[in-house]
Amino acid sequence: MPLDRTFQFCVYGDSHIACIKNAVDEDRVDLTGVDLEFWGAAGPRFRDLHFVDGRITPTSPEAERYLEVINFEGRKELSPTDFEAYLFMGCRLRASEFLVPILRGHSDATAFVSSAVRATMLHRWLEGCRSYRVAREFAKKRPVLFAPAGFLNDRLIKEDEVQATINTGATLEQRAELWREVEAAMAQDGVTLLAQPEETVTRGALTHIDYAAKSEAVDGDTVHKNGAYGALILNAAISRAKAARITA
Repeated sequence: MPLDRTFQFCVYGDSHIACIKNAVDEDRVDLTGVDLEFWGAAGPRFRDLHFVDGRITPTSPEAERYLEVINFEGRKELSPTDFEAYLFMGCRLRASEFLVPILRGHSDATAFVSSAVRATMLHRWLEGCRSYRVAREFAKKRPVLFAPAGFLNDRLIKEDEVQATINTGATLEQRAELWREVEAAMAQDGVTLLAQPEETVTRGALTHIDYAAKSEAVDGDTVHKNGAYGALILNAAISRAKAARITA
């Protein structure tokens, strides 16, 4: 495919695509030569998006209406061949559900997880996420990158919960080891992992408050991220997707 053509790239996801959209709106990403579209739904409406006959399809009127807000091109369904590459953002695959319990085991002998149990946890984490199974199907035809939802936001999660669940002394090396395992498992399915950027991590397995969405300080939402976080993810995704395009 000629490299002088506009690069067709899609960000698919749940409410976590907001940080990507904010990154674009705040001019944090160079989109020269990139034709970018968003597709997905937030909250309960995301559960109404299903993989049917080889494409993602809304299965409720509410999800259809939400798509009109997310996608300005009027794209009613999403097929693997609609774009040159895809970023699956968040999509109900939460880093905390796999990494946090294992990191906890490094500081608490009662929470120790053997390599066999860890492998089982990883398999169940990926297979239990419907969107990951969809990403695997998309990856059979196009490059797919997957950025799991990041760690919970520091200072917005209650401190007693932090002490009960988070190994605040977990190291970069310990996190990297787990991310490598996730990367290897995804690679077997043709999916490329985008791990949480290390510069956004604090206190072992939390996200630094500087990367939390502004609204979270008001409503106590510990999950969503801001445009600075989204820019790190989208810049990495576009760079890696373009590299795949060059070598394809």
